[in-house]
Amino acid sequence: MNGRYLRSAILTGLVAGVAMIYLVLVGIVGVFAERNVITGYLTLGRMMLLIPALVAGYRIASGDGPFTRRVGSAVLVGAAAGLLFAGFLLAAVALSPDIRDVFNRLSQKTLDYLTFTELGLGSTAGSALYVVLGLVMALIGGLVRITPPRTRRALIGGFAAVVLMTMLEQFLRPRLLDFGWHDFENWLYTSHGLTPVSAAVVFLVGSLGALFWPDARAKTRTQLAAASPSTRKAVRWAALLVVILFVYTLPIIAGSFMTQVLVLVGFYILLGLGLNIVVGYAGLLDLGYVAFYAVGAYFTALLTSPTSALGWGLSFWIALPIVIGLSAGVGLLIGAPVLRLRGDYLAIVTLGFGEIARVLLGSDALKPWLGGPTGILSVPSMIDMDPIRDGSQYTLPIVGEVSGPLATYYPLIGFCLLAAFVAYRLKYSRTGRAWNAMREDEDVAQATGVSIVNYKLLAFAMGAAVGCVGGAIYATHLLSVVPGGFTLIVSITVLAVVVLGGMGSIPGVVVGALALIGLPELLREFAEYRLLVYGAVLVLVMILRPEGLVPDAQRRAELQESHGPDPEPIDRPRGVAGDPLAGEVVG
Repeated sequence: MNGRYLRSAILTGLVAGVAMIYLVLVGIVGVFAERNVITGYLTLGRMMLLIPALVAGYRIASGDGPFTRRVGSAVLVGAAAGLLFAGFLLAAVALSPDIRDVFNRLSQKTLDYLTFTELGLGSTAGSALYVVLGLVMALIGGLVRITPPRTRRALIGGFAAVVLMTMLEQFLRPRLLDFGWHDFENWLYTSHGLTPVSAAVVFLVGSLGALFWPDARAKTRTQLAAASPSTRKAVRWAALLVVILFVYTLPIIAGSFMTQVLVLVGFYILLGLGLNIVVGYAGLLDLGYVAFYAVGAYFTALLTSPTSALGWGLSFWIALPIVIGLSAGVGLLIGAPVLRLRGDYLAIVTLGFGEIARVLLGSDALKPWLGGPTGILSVPSMIDMDPIRDGSQYTLPIVGEVSGPLATYYPLIGFCLLAAFVAYRLKYSRTGRAWNAMREDEDVAQATGVSIVNYKLLAFAMGAAVGCVGGAIYATHLLSVVPGGFTLIVSITVLAVVVLGGMGSIPGVVVGALALIGLPELLREFAEYRLLVYGAVLVLVMILRPEGLVPDAQRRAELQESHGPDPEPIDRPRGVAGDPLAGEVVG
């Protein structure tokens, strides 16, 4: 192994060690110390602590070279990561409790957990054990990377399945008991973790799924491509019907808590679909999208609440078209001053608009109209016009009586489907092609006859219209609106949903919302680390899959083309004009 590979391996290992130390200092490892992955063998906190070494070993073995060099690099990575973390742990134990005055997340309980006190090891032996664990995990990561692609895919799929089943334990376990599946629940989980047997079965199922799913999907696509247009159309409609039926009956399976999580996911899907028009289609980076969300909520509250400044008390369904029209006008007003701005400048200005909206909503100047910090109360629900009752009630086939979160779930899903249909039709229309040209190069698009002004304003108006619908439903769901619910983090989260799923991709918005909103809600311990998780996930996605989890086909082709191999250099004879090695320039 030459010096370059040696330096790269050591630096990668040190980065992994720093990541391990960071996870301890921010408290994530301590929070998940009691959550089991495989009961009696592995906790979630321990697994999260060892993942950096595993990923670093996988990463360092991704380069070219002989087997021995790649495996040797992984060994060095693990040794460097383990040594750095062991040194930190010894220093933390030696300086305790002084170090805890600086890092309040590093409690004595966490130190005992890190040094394997439950196994009877001292601080020295426990710290030395991390050198071995780091080496083993990095070696495993390197060996996984070197294996054939199909085997690698199966191993990663099995590992992901085990982690996912562990994270869903708090949701799945009560539902299994509700359905009376006590024996299956006892076989699957014990002491907040998978049993060893169930973990092996879950790993096997996940591995088989990851192994055969890509081939089955490719075969199905090939068969559909060779089928007649009528057959393809029938298959698409059948698939859509199955999805709608699944979404319709999902709350019955999921229960009340999961339904509330699905409602929250639905809000971000709707907002993501609106922002996807602005960012994904038109290429306008908007960091103040929460302003449209807030405008829709406050307009709805003003028009429907009998205690608002207007006091009109309109029905939600009568007020909604008015709210959409007013919000589209606000979108035009926001879009008009930024017509000449692009890229980072546009992002900064729209960020300012979002903050202006938040400050105005809670200001004393508009308090007679908007209620100031207390907002507007007594907003009626979508169905029930009595604002005193907690939500609406109605009856649906199969589901039965609907109330509480379900009363919001079904209309929200309907609006998401409508927004997705509109976005899909816009994408492949003349307007969508104009937005696409404008996103790629405004100057070229304008030179070919595209009206940049009109299409920018249209993108802002359409995005505002979709975002305001989300705000309107949000107001009727909470039966009130307050300015504290429309902060910058909402805009950042919606943008993260769009980027993670894949800009310009409608299915990507759904997947992004499920990943960034649904999973953290199911794992409530993540609540205070949500921004940290968002940042880490986005960095990984940008490195490993820059086009997003479910990318749009056209945008994926564009990214692959832009990251393609460098063009071959043009051979010029010496003495030709433009040759920097020429002795003189030939005119």
